[in-house]
Amino acid sequence: MVTWKDRQFYINDEPIEIHAGSIHYFRSMPDKWYDLLLKLKNCGLNTVETYCAWNLHEPYQGEYDFTGRLDIERFIQIATELGLYVIVRPGPFICAEWEFGGLPGWLLADERMRFRTDEGEYLDYVRTYFRHLMPHIIPYLETNGGNVILIAAENEYGSFGNSTQYMNKCVDMLIDCGVDVPIFTSDGHMQMFLDGGHADGCLCALDFGYTDGVLNSEHTDALWKRQPDAPAFHVEFWIGMFSHWGRPAQIYKTEYVAEELQKHLEQNMSFSFYMFHGGTNFGFTNGANMFLEHPEQKRRYTYLPDVTSYDYDALLTEWGEITPKYKAVQKIMSQHLGVELPTPEPVPLMSLGDIKLTEKAGLFENLTQIGNHYTSSYLHNMEYYGQNYGYILYRTKVCPTERIHMLAIDGVADRALVYFNGIYRGIIHRNDEKDYLEVDGWMDEGGTLDILVENQGRVNFGHEMDKGDRKGILKHVIMYQKFGPSHILCNWDVYTLPMEQLERLEYKTDKEVVENRPIFYRGTFKAEEKKDCFIHPDNFTKGFIVVNGFNLGRYWEIGPQRSLYLPGAILKDENEIIVFDEKPSSNPVISIKDYHILDSMKTDEGPETIM
Repeated sequence: MVTWKDRQFYINDEPIEIHAGSIHYFRSMPDKWYDLLLKLKNCGLNTVETYCAWNLHEPYQGEYDFTGRLDIERFIQIATELGLYVIVRPGPFICAEWEFGGLPGWLLADERMRFRTDEGEYLDYVRTYFRHLMPHIIPYLETNGGNVILIAAENEYGSFGNSTQYMNKCVDMLIDCGVDVPIFTSDGHMQMFLDGGHADGCLCALDFGYTDGVLNSEHTDALWKRQPDAPAFHVEFWIGMFSHWGRPAQIYKTEYVAEELQKHLEQNMSFSFYMFHGGTNFGFTNGANMFLEHPEQKRRYTYLPDVTSYDYDALLTEWGEITPKYKAVQKIMSQHLGVELPTPEPVPLMSLGDIKLTEKAGLFENLTQIGNHYTSSYLHNMEYYGQNYGYILYRTKVCPTERIHMLAIDGVADRALVYFNGIYRGIIHRNDEKDYLEVDGWMDEGGTLDILVENQGRVNFGHEMDKGDRKGILKHVIMYQKFGPSHILCNWDVYTLPMEQLERLEYKTDKEVVENRPIFYRGTFKAEEKKDCFIHPDNFTKGFIVVNGFNLGRYWEIGPQRSLYLPGAILKDENEIIVFDEKPSSNPVISIKDYHILDSMKTDEGPETIM
């Protein structure tokens, strides 16, 4: 039985301090789980903590997946075999710098939907999801003879709202599913967060760190004011940080983490390193944030999508290698426990050299092969057409018109590439103060307007996600004449491009592929060994890479991430690689090397580099 009293956790009446680390099973390959969990144990920790990703477990309404890297039962079983306790944070919202905080994109098809609320149908969808998820967790609860000792309700709700009624209903749903171990909530250490995010009868756990982690009374005052008897459980002990495209990678010094850990141990404080192992935002699963970058901006937020790597400057690298931070923590834990802890073996890596991509397929020439076609008088967002991730293309005919001065997109999410008569004309990004392109005669003769919009990742934190971060064109495309008259462009062909059926691509010869438009490249390579490695798209601009049908994630020349992690588990003797790029490459050659580049910026131009 797991209990707490007198500021102390107990398991079967024996006092225990939780020394945990976060590993997200869905951010790594199953063949890595044993090694990752063993390294956690050999670092002197006794517990692993993980989120659950609703948008992966229920990618489409009513379709569930608990296999492969989504096999949470197997993850819990391996932890149990190694003698580790387990903490599960099932959501429904998880933040985690994960697409839409783990909420599935299909919820956004209902434009009336409000999120993280007990009003409307939202909790009905959550309840249905929990009824499918929790049977994979309940048998492993400590009360059922397993090692799952704590379950979280929601996540960081105090950074979103203050409806205790909503939080209580999240707790009630977990109890209805059979949860009878302690349930906790997780919030920042300040009173506003704890007041907003608590649930009746649940333990309040704390999130803080990364330049604010040196433990002092400030971090526990608000907790003990609310719950005088509660253990101070630092469930997110931030020892690194996530990174955004167009910004330097965020690094937190090892010596700071060591100092903070020492203080936690001296004060008998339970904690969980966030992250112990970060892993990868494979495919299009990266999240995004809306931050006030300058105080004088007041309420004008900047949209910042996260990179593919979730390395997080954690104790283990993205591919599971130990770091100096791991060694420092292991040394302190060894001294604390009075035992010698083993040094893990290095992760084997390999290089495969340059791969020529010899086949080409134009995106515009394959719209109906890899996407669905719709017609609409007015424009709608991506989710309206049943699409969750990827790109969407809007196409319409423009009649010959004189004195066109400006083409504007009213509501773009997130990044729109504009083409007229097949010629690239510019980009409009949701951060731009100018939501239009100036037209210098190139529309006068009329023709075909194409607007390709990328979903760069839905916002995963804060009140900005209240009504959902829908993607595509949210309102209208408007054409302005030079002296003010304007009209909304209507009658659109719409092509949804989730990029999930690339085996349907039709490749052409060089002469048949139109230059200066988005393009797919295909090549093959052999791999006698199946070791981890890294793809370096040095000759490419912006896009994503698929190997053997598995989407490794996005790349972007602006950095900071300049290579993509290729897990050895994906490799075969003969391998297919597909690279999608928004601009054709003059030298379509990809390199596979034995090292990763996570902090290299192409420019130093400030905020505008993410456009």
